[in-house]
Amino acid sequence: MKLGVTRVQWIALYYLGREESISQKELAERMNVKESSIARLLDRMERDGLVERIKNESDKRITNLRLTDRGKEYRIKLLPEGEKFEQLLYKGISDEEMQVFTTVLSKMINNIKEIDEEECIHEL
Repeated sequence: MKLGVTRVQWIALYYLGREESISQKELAERMNVKESSIARLLDRMERDGLVERIKNESDKRITNLRLTDRGKEYRIKLLPEGEKFEQLLYKGISDEEMQVFTTVLSKMINNIKEIDEEECIHEL
């Protein structure tokens, strides 16, 4: 089913819809991507009328994000598709297997972050 959003946009819509408003930095952390990548993604989503950027009143350096009505409608349409995909993805995988996978994947992500930090130190 074609709904006119990319997989990455869908992930952003999912996280944005879980909260009334989150910062651009928080979204990047939840999606585990760089803030610069999120900025480009949000440019497209804002252009398409799915999200709006709002300056934080107490700290103008922070940009908060909120789904527009159109973004909320897309998210509602996409949730059942996401659930179907999740069922296909997890088919035949026990909760215990999923927990082991999640633990190992988290460790690998942390290792990558440490490598990135070490490389930055070595470059100095």
